Amino acid sequence: MLIYQTEMKTLRLIGMAIVAIVMSVNFAACSDDDEDIDVNQLEGNWGLVLDEGYEYYEGEKESWSDSYDPTNPTEDCEKMTISKVSDNIYSVVHYYYYNNQWNQSSTEKFTLDGNNLLPVDEEDTEVSSIKLLVANSSQLVVEMKGRDEDGDFYNKMTYKRL
Repeated sequence: MLIYQTEMKTLRLIGMAIVAIVMSVNFAACSDDDEDIDVNQLEGNWGLVLDEGYEYYEGEKESWSDSYDPTNPTEDCEKMTISKVSDNIYSVVHYYYYNNQWNQSSTEKFTLDGNNLLPVDEEDTEVSSIKLLVANSSQLVVEMKGRDEDGDFYNKMTYKRL
């Protein structure tokens, strides 16, 4: 049960990071300084290829750097679908691969404030910062920082378009 709760916590954090990326990309797309960001490219399906970070659990710092292949999924693979619902609101639907099929785990909505993605419903949100590091037609890289009951955590997730 503890492993399942940790996996769901990770999935929720990843989803929030993705939403943050989408919102950051939309803000950056309005800037003349960043011609490589095309907001229309954000919508679609994205598969997690690299998950790096750390968290504290029972007082111990646990670090990871895990690679995935969402086109040939295993039990630990994750993907998400990003869609724009209105001017400054995005929906991110998260999926995990289990029992030889993709299963929906959660849906979140975010707004954009500068380069930060903010959840529409901030209830139960432990992420304090979500930033978009890379956003183009083939790759999204999102960085999340936050704090929960066990301490600080950091997560950098790299996605590829599916």
